[in-house]
Amino acid sequence: MEFLKPVVVGLCALMSAAAMYLQRTESTSVDSRLTALEVQTETLQPWRARVDGEMDNFRAVLSDIRSDVSFIRGKMEVGK
Repeated sequence: MEFLKPVVVGLCALMSAAAMYLQRTESTSVDSRLTALEVQTETLQPWRARVDGEMDNFRAVLSDIRSDVSFIRGKMEVGK
């Protein structure tokens, strides 16, 4: 039993050191991934603003088409 006590203590110390190493490595990996995502988000902002502007134009065109179709439909119903 006396022989196993230092082995168990050493094993616990080794496991805690390994856990700290893995935690630090994982933290570095997460930081690098987060930085990459931030850079990607910043590069997508101008594209998103442009697409939002184009969508506004598209909605305006669709609204005009809807009005024209309603007008034509009204003219056709009057002609019946």
